[in-house]
Amino acid sequence: MTLKRHRNSRPSPVSRGTVLSHLSLTLGILAACLFFWSAADVSAKNSGHTSLSVKTRAPKASHTKARARRKAPRVGKEVQAKAVYCVNVAKNQTLVAKNSNQRLPVASLTKLVTALVVLDRMPLKKIVTVPDHIKKIPKSVVGLKAGDKVSVKDLLHGLLIGSGNDCAETLACAFPKGRAEFIRAMNRKVRKLGTKHTAFYTPSGLDRKISKTADGKTTVNVRSNFSTAREMAIIARAAFANRTIRSICLKKRYTIASKVKRNGYRVSTTNKLLRDNLPLAGGKTGYTARAGHCLATEFTPGRDNFLIVVLGSPNHFRDTRLLYRNALKKTKTMKQNKVLRRPNKRVASN
Repeated sequence: MTLKRHRNSRPSPVSRGTVLSHLSLTLGILAACLFFWSAADVSAKNSGHTSLSVKTRAPKASHTKARARRKAPRVGKEVQAKAVYCVNVAKNQTLVAKNSNQRLPVASLTKLVTALVVLDRMPLKKIVTVPDHIKKIPKSVVGLKAGDKVSVKDLLHGLLIGSGNDCAETLACAFPKGRAEFIRAMNRKVRKLGTKHTAFYTPSGLDRKISKTADGKTTVNVRSNFSTAREMAIIARAAFANRTIRSICLKKRYTIASKVKRNGYRVSTTNKLLRDNLPLAGGKTGYTARAGHCLATEFTPGRDNFLIVVLGSPNHFRDTRLLYRNALKKTKTMKQNKVLRRPNKRVASN
């Protein structure tokens, strides 16, 4: 009887309540966890990312950027021109030379020699007539009108500020004995300056094209005015030493007087370095498809005098700025080393 009563006996009310209370507490905790979990998930979705994306993506992005920095080339740290030459004229010190003796087209740097020859033989007040073939001269041009009367002084401004090819042609045609004699005078001039690897075929820097027909076939022979970076530095030094050329090269704009055009011919500089706060003493730009971008510049910081020539550059202004900064650093280092090498003077005791 005792065993039978034990099997059929029910749990006491106290034990049943305890079990139910534990179950309800557990379910409540689970419900609360589910509630907070779902709320966190919804807020993460609304913010546009999850906690997992923050943990995994951020490190990957930072690693990717770091790798990109390591692999990317240093833009603007190296000179990209085919040939450069940088010299401190005041101390006769070559600071940078890269392919400085290589013959290359010089484009409108030619106009520095054109200006020198003009100033040797033609008075500034002389009035010359613009030739009829001026319409066929390719850009860059000032826009001179055939038959117009212009002074040599004004044509030099159009030549050096706006790099006008039409100004170069007008001056060459007005030269005593004509254009051919002018080009011969250009080559004689640079020989007197001491150049050996420089030659000119046009007064503007444009390529000279000669067509030949043989056996029914026409071939075009192209000749470019050429020089070296080192020899162009010699030419630029002589040009910028001339007060007239130096003063014209430092002007940003000018208006050429005209007899047929009411407001004259307005020209603006092609030299962007004039916009910078740099101690410029002269500068001339040049460009053709064959030559690329060229630039000859003179800087006078303090007692130093830097002449920088850049030939065949994708960005002649950037290369020149970089060379100028490097020249300043090298000169400063040389001065510091010179001071350190000086022997100490001992004062003799009586």
